[in-house]
Amino acid sequence: MREVRVTSLERFEATDGEVRILANSGDLALVFPREVWERALSETISPQEPTPEEIEELLALKQRLKEHARENSFATALEEVPCGDSDSDYQLDLVLRPAGMLAVTTGYLFLPVVRAEHMARLRTALEEDGFVEGAYLVGAVAEEGALAAGDEGLKALSVRGRRCSSSRFELAPELWQVLAERGWDDLKPVAPVGIDQRRED
Repeated sequence: MREVRVTSLERFEATDGEVRILANSGDLALVFPREVWERALSETISPQEPTPEEIEELLALKQRLKEHARENSFATALEEVPCGDSDSDYQLDLVLRPAGMLAVTTGYLFLPVVRAEHMARLRTALEEDGFVEGAYLVGAVAEEGALAAGDEGLKALSVRGRRCSSSRFELAPELWQVLAERGWDDLKPVAPVGIDQRRED
């Protein structure tokens, strides 16, 4: 492998088929085919703005969860429910509870981008809330830190990459049913921070 250190960026050019970066006082030209450049951007650490397709899928999930609750005569199906104590400014988009004795009341908040600070703030609100037993922050895009911050009571779910802070077996039944209907059989769990991920040598 040959390594070239970039010490300065001179110019950035984008054409229909490629992206060119001139560096090191013009001595180095990096040329990326468009598809390679776009893939590299999609794999960067910080999330980018969601695409229209990702926003559309996010809204479709929200709508389908509402419809699922109505079709299955849920005991609770509320929208725009305050979460936490009276001073909290958090509001859940949906609060659902299936009929049945062992059912769990689950809250859902849908955001374009889910960040770690959203997880921390909602976790605090949930601790002060006696109605909702667990919640999901569902984003068109979710930061790695948000996905890794999931726990038993609060989980993050990302449309981009179809990733979640838990496995599909731990999801609320209504959420998994809706995801499965929409072809999310490839949901990828993200291990929370602190989980020891040993590799076999």
